Amino acid sequence: MSSKVLTCRQALWAEFLSEFHFSITYFPGHLATLSDALSRWDKVYAERGKDFISKNPMNLQQLIKQDEVQPARIFAVKMESFSNLIESIQKKLCQDSQYRSILQDLGKGKSVQDYPLDSSFQLLLFKDQVVVPNDPTAQLSIHQTHHVSPLAGHPGQENTLLFSSFLFFF
Repeated sequence: MSSKVLTCRQALWAEFLSEFHFSITYFPGHLATLSDALSRWDKVYAERGKDFISKNPMNLQQLIKQDEVQPARIFAVKMESFSNLIESIQKKLCQDSQYRSILQDLGKGKSVQDYPLDSSFQLLLFKDQVVVPNDPTAQLSIHQTHHVSPLAGHPGQENTLLFSSFLFFF
């Protein structure tokens, strides 16, 4: 293989191909006795779609039959006990000694760094995530919601915990 200046890609290929014993020889179109992928032209079918179909009718197949087309279905995440979960989180936060003092300070009008209070649901947030107290039932219901959701696609243990951690702080 010889060339005056090789590009980086050509140099990599040249180095790789130098490990094999072969020779690449160019034959012009009229000397190539067997047509292969390297000697074919794109202009065989001038009007690609129509010419190809008329010259190769066996290659045209209908991929989706009309009777196989069904209307799309949309699934949504539904949390039946959302209000119960919010109430449970609020009650357990008040009972949790770690977060009780933060809630008392916020109730007095003081601001606590990284812990704002959500105005719509009155939930304690930590860096835009809902704080969930150390309560196994609340944590389990949150994880179950993210695990069995049709939109989540039954993601498995690690991804369920990951998806839950986007919205909730445990």
